[in-house]
Amino acid sequence: MKAYEDDFNNIEVPSEQVDMVIQKAINKGERHLKVKRRIIMSASVALLCACILGSGFVSTSMARVLVNIPFIGSVFEREKFAGSGLENVASNDIVKFDDMQITDHGITVAIREAYYDQSGFAVGYVVSGAELSDEKIFHANFYYNGRPISGGGGGSYDKISDELYVGLQQHHPHAGLSFPDSFELEVVLTDDLNKIKESPYRFKIPVSRSSADEKTKESLVMKAVDAGDRTILVKKILFTPVATVVEYEYTHPIGDRKKDGGVDSYDVKLINGSGVELNPGSFSREGSKNGEKWIDNCRVDFPAINEPAGNMALELLLPEDHRIRVNFEIK
Repeated sequence: MKAYEDDFNNIEVPSEQVDMVIQKAINKGERHLKVKRRIIMSASVALLCACILGSGFVSTSMARVLVNIPFIGSVFEREKFAGSGLENVASNDIVKFDDMQITDHGITVAIREAYYDQSGFAVGYVVSGAELSDEKIFHANFYYNGRPISGGGGGSYDKISDELYVGLQQHHPHAGLSFPDSFELEVVLTDDLNKIKESPYRFKIPVSRSSADEKTKESLVMKAVDAGDRTILVKKILFTPVATVVEYEYTHPIGDRKKDGGVDSYDVKLINGSGVELNPGSFSREGSKNGEKWIDNCRVDFPAINEPAGNMALELLLPEDHRIRVNFEIK
């Protein structure tokens, strides 16, 4: 992913000019507004949009003069996204927006909901004026202080009508990354990842994990298992409202990577206190060479466990049916 280097903070829009443009647009709208299938913006409103887009993010107080999007309810609660884990989130832990949106060339992207806890971020948005297709889908990209947040995740989409769809994007940062309890999450949406720096759909979203932290449990495990020339060290587990996050270290022969073209291939499972195997959602890792060994620092997200307790295990499924299992207890 290309680094996003736009400076959100150094562009100033004179408030008196913005106020004047808004008032002119409103006055003109009261005299001439006609309801049509497509809304035609006056030159004043177009200038206002240029001011907003130029600033790098949308002010919700100004967004009231922008395009109205049909009400579609909660993005997070849509049946299509039932497996996201967000069904476990309390309503007051979700930040909701009615007017955080940007329109460019007839396509409007609106942020509707955002969620943040120690497992990562989730953003629900609406795209109006563009079809939902395999070739072009708006993806969300996440930044902090202008820098991309590395990690893993994925998106899901649900069609409402021919030119209206909703998207849910979840992102889980790499192990070792940390963020403040509250901050402005920078999100850029684009339907062309090769032109992400040119995308006008840039938002600053205020997020806080304070309430979610009260429902989050962290267990320090620090248990290792040696299996010949391989070692797994389970460091810690986070139990958040939306995910179970396991951080572990995997040491193995550097030849594993050479055989698989630079990336060693294996699967991983978490066995909960009831003996049920949980499959991973997102998986991220960062590796380094140590002599003839390679050390991967890994972070894997599994489905949420509401009441974690008892004997659990992390199991790596290696090629040729070779398995390494680390058993541990959660109290």
